[in-house]
Amino acid sequence: MAGTTRIRGATVGLSGPTRTVLGFALAILLGGLVLSMSFSGRAEPVPFIDALFTSTSAVCVTGLSTIDVGQRLSPTGQGILLGLIQLGGLGITTVSTFLLLTAGRATLGHARGAGETLAAVRVQPLRLIWWVVGSTLAIEACGVLLLLWRFEGDGAAWSAVFHSVSAFCNAGFSLNPDNLIGYRSDPVVLTTVSVLIMTGGIGFIVLRQVTLWAWSLLRGRRFPLFLHSRVVLLANAMLWLLGGAMFLGLERNALLSDESFLVAAGNAMFHSISARTAGFNSVDLAFAREPTLFLMMFLMLIGASPGSCGGGMKVTTVSVILATMFARLRGVEAVTVLRRTIPPATVQRSFLLLSIVLALLTLIVTGLLFAEEAAPVEGRADRLTVLSFEAVSAFGTVGLSAGVTPTLTTAGKLLIITAMFVGRVGPLVVALAILRPRSHPPFAYPLEELAIG
Repeated sequence: MAGTTRIRGATVGLSGPTRTVLGFALAILLGGLVLSMSFSGRAEPVPFIDALFTSTSAVCVTGLSTIDVGQRLSPTGQGILLGLIQLGGLGITTVSTFLLLTAGRATLGHARGAGETLAAVRVQPLRLIWWVVGSTLAIEACGVLLLLWRFEGDGAAWSAVFHSVSAFCNAGFSLNPDNLIGYRSDPVVLTTVSVLIMTGGIGFIVLRQVTLWAWSLLRGRRFPLFLHSRVVLLANAMLWLLGGAMFLGLERNALLSDESFLVAAGNAMFHSISARTAGFNSVDLAFAREPTLFLMMFLMLIGASPGSCGGGMKVTTVSVILATMFARLRGVEAVTVLRRTIPPATVQRSFLLLSIVLALLTLIVTGLLFAEEAAPVEGRADRLTVLSFEAVSAFGTVGLSAGVTPTLTTAGKLLIITAMFVGRVGPLVVALAILRPRSHPPFAYPLEELAIG
């Protein structure tokens, strides 16, 4: 039976969350072992802690790295890294299900598991899996062609493939030592990478719905979008525009002072899009203003959309939380979004997720402050801000760095690895995988009011 393990004749079931956690953990460990081998390094093998960090960052599609992957990894190592990125972007469950499909051995249990991973509400799981793989390859191929038009040199083709996959999977890994700073004035590269990030970040469900909507429109038919798709599209558009405007206002006379207004605006919008989950940068954020880092932390914490390549709390979660706050302030019990009532269970899960995220980040940041207490933060005095930036970037699986990651201690690297792992598989999934289901107590205590606020 799918999802079960036999131990001494007894059948022990593994829940979906448990299989997800174990799958990601196994992929990360195997990736770390392979990347630490001699054939993955260019001049010398990569230390295991750095290989494990890079593997976690790749599978969790984060992009933070303690090494220069373009210089330290051999072509073989870079290929392995790209495979881990693609695996993490599509999701281990989806990849395994697709392989089973091609072999003609897919079961209903595998299909259901992949459907749950992609939040496939009212969509046939098997059809969705084919759509996910097909659309991913098609979009990444288009990205390769556009980037190949602008990239130059002997390794231009490989660089175009690597950056296209990394961008669509919202990974943020780059083969260039300065990421995309060298292309800060190239609108084709920045626009191509931005579109790849956006399509990978809105989720496969939304991509499929928008495609069906556009096709129906061309045929003169009406195709209604799910509430999920409408919330994702509206929330993302607002966050991209608002984040870009604020980044431009904060850095126009600082990081972007030497650029024309159009180039500055393009880079501001690029970082607003990238800060949500991708981690590419076209300016050196180690010299960004503290208010800018603080703004970007909010964008990274919100993250991408459910069923996408990105992490974070997800825009739908934040939308439900904000809608609940507005409803309560108006004295309204029902929570509504775009003329639809949100179930109370969804509201509770949203606030539970927020609580888990804040508790986790508090622990991670506190641990980093202790672990990196003796390590100076070069060029900056705002230690709390930059360490918090790294922690939020890791949890949101973004990959942007204020220059701290390469100098982390071993303890600091392990803390960031934990943040990336939990941020990718989801705090709720981890909690459900660890905590055993509890039965309802046979009694209830007396009800009594408690003053708050």
